[in-house]
Amino acid sequence: MKIENSVGVVTGAASGIGKAIAVALVEAGARGVVVSDIDGEGAEKVAASIGDAAIAVRADVTDEAAVRALVARARERFGTIDLFVSNAGLPVTGGYETSDEDWKRALDVNLMAHVYAARAVLPTMLATGRGHLLQTIAACGVLTAFGAAAYSVAKQGAVAFAEYIAIEHGGQGIGVSCLLPQAVDTPMLAAGVKSSEQLALLKAHSEVLEPGQVAAAALQGVEENRIHIHTHTGSAESFRLRAQDPDRWVAEMRAIRSGRPAA
Repeated sequence: MKIENSVGVVTGAASGIGKAIAVALVEAGARGVVVSDIDGEGAEKVAASIGDAAIAVRADVTDEAAVRALVARARERFGTIDLFVSNAGLPVTGGYETSDEDWKRALDVNLMAHVYAARAVLPTMLATGRGHLLQTIAACGVLTAFGAAAYSVAKQGAVAFAEYIAIEHGGQGIGVSCLLPQAVDTPMLAAGVKSSEQLALLKAHSEVLEPGQVAAAALQGVEENRIHIHTHTGSAESFRLRAQDPDRWVAEMRAIRSGRPAA
């Protein structure tokens, strides 16, 4: 789809990647953007910074009724929704011992929010024969995340759901893209490290992108209707290795996790 003259809804848009995508949409010529976040005040600030092309709507993406209300407000204001960016996410750490409550939190935010968005927008998109779903998932959606079982499972489920929509409805004018970033300099990344020194070390030894770089890659991927949008060097290659030789891939990931060379 073309970004120019489109209308987009972006969840999790009070900061980070979501904010950058909302800004980038208007800069690319979108005629309307709905900035949504559970942080309503933050969403208002982002919308105000964008200008008349944006409105803010507070919404909890784990509440299906709230997602439907968000979609209704967007259509009331702009008449249509061309692009729904399901961007809200929540990191949940822990392994097999992770509590049922944390498993539910991980699944509700990182998987079911995408399902609720699709239920809310797809019927009208299918009726008009046009529309695009962009899901911010993370590279662990096609790889894995160390020390985060529930998060990895939820993200991989989100990729599976996106691919399902693309297969079932791609021939009916519906585009679907999975945004698969690794480390991005966002409040979520900062919250996941223990100190400013640890964050500085991460930036020194890893590829940490700025939100604007990820947003630019996302919009390019949408316009090209790509199902997987890899933003970091090596991510796509690791995914290919996983598909071609899963035993070798697991061995390499285990070695990286343990800090030892792969056998």
